Amino acid sequence: MEQEIRFIDFEGRRLAYATYGEGPPMVIGPRWVSHLEEEWSDAKQRAFYAEVAKTHRVVRFDRVGCGLSSRELEPRPTVESESRQLEAVIDAVGGSAVVFASSCCCLSASQLAVRRPDAVEKLVYFGGYASRSDIPEATRDSLIQFTRLSWRLAAQMLAGLFDPHAGGDEIAEHTRMQRAAASAEAASIFLDLDLNADLRPLLPKVPVPALVLHRRGDRTVPIGRGRELASLLPQARFVPLNGDSHLPWRDDQRELFRALAGFLHSEGAEAEDASPLSSRETEILRLVATGMSNREIATTLVLSEHTVHRHIANILRKLAQSTRAAAATQALRAGLI
Repeated sequence: MEQEIRFIDFEGRRLAYATYGEGPPMVIGPRWVSHLEEEWSDAKQRAFYAEVAKTHRVVRFDRVGCGLSSRELEPRPTVESESRQLEAVIDAVGGSAVVFASSCCCLSASQLAVRRPDAVEKLVYFGGYASRSDIPEATRDSLIQFTRLSWRLAAQMLAGLFDPHAGGDEIAEHTRMQRAAASAEAASIFLDLDLNADLRPLLPKVPVPALVLHRRGDRTVPIGRGRELASLLPQARFVPLNGDSHLPWRDDQRELFRALAGFLHSEGAEAEDASPLSSRETEILRLVATGMSNREIATTLVLSEHTVHRHIANILRKLAQSTRAAAATQALRAGLI
């Protein structure tokens, strides 16, 4: 099966989106720069979308200014205008969707969830952040200027940062795709927006359930940014993943899809009512099942280590188990996590 590419009018400009598979829509929001056709030629990306398509219709789009969408960037993009693009795509495919917000797409997805929660059923953040206040302002400005003036070198540098274990040919191909997706001016304008936006005041207002996935060794967006993001969201579950690629279709996929399946398919009211565990205990046991220590769980959920220890003692008592591993195994088999 091939992707189907379509175009819609967005405020007088062309917005390109692609669909693949059948079922309820999952909109995989665009990263920094994208190109629907170029990225579809990447076998690893197609394999990732094919796995998602086993349960959902995959929907992708190019933000205005790059890829197959109109390349005009006046007026300049804002988080609000980007959220309207996401909204337009969701309306085109049914009016409501799960949103998989990778990297900088977390900004527009969060904005839309606050402004129009009926359009966003659930939010999955991958490698996301609330702000890049961890990067000094002078460094941000230098990176934006470097991208504008030396686009080929900047694209090559960022390709290596996104996927540290990529080989030379893979880096060269990713560099070529980025340059095909956007001009130097567009890439620098998007980078300016994505590095300087600050959603920390907005995130506590996000009313939809959220799953925050972040690779422990991510060099593009450090995992601490993901923890901050999760701590600000009222209904967030944070799951750290092994690996160091900033690209969801690289590194080991099993953890990612296991966490995704648990979030999308195992949260029905019936299952919740049948569970002897509280929502906090369930959240903690899910993290136990990923191999996290009490200290790591405490850091992830912004709790004291003593509180986590107390919750785990309650879990063991309720499930009549003597070890954390046995409790996690039983809960997985029973569909409790």
